[in-house]
Amino acid sequence: MIRGLSASANRQIAAFERANGFRAGEVAHSFRRWSISVRRPPDDRFWRWTDEHPDAGCSRDPHVRTTLERATWALRRKARRELREAMRPLDDHYLSRTVHNPFVRRDIPWWWSRIEL
Repeated sequence: MIRGLSASANRQIAAFERANGFRAGEVAHSFRRWSISVRRPPDDRFWRWTDEHPDAGCSRDPHVRTTLERATWALRRKARRELREAMRPLDDHYLSRTVHNPFVRRDIPWWWSRIEL
């Protein structure tokens, strides 16, 4: 359950988890990990590696932001908007602490193509 989201949005997230083979609560766990990771000190290398490590709480893509993006697109419009609004401050904070890496492929998600300052 992600606090601040409606009951309907949380039910849709639970349905997404069941339909896609995620553990119950994995999207909420990804949200908490994204929140922690974007607020960590830039020189805290321990967090950098645990956020990207496959055992960091996500069963597929090791980056928690990818799990959130997949869940977002599976939701209905109102719930999608709620989740995006909850993620917006976290994404904005991450973007303010990073710069675009011009040497990465264009087809990868924006959160994979950033360099920490």
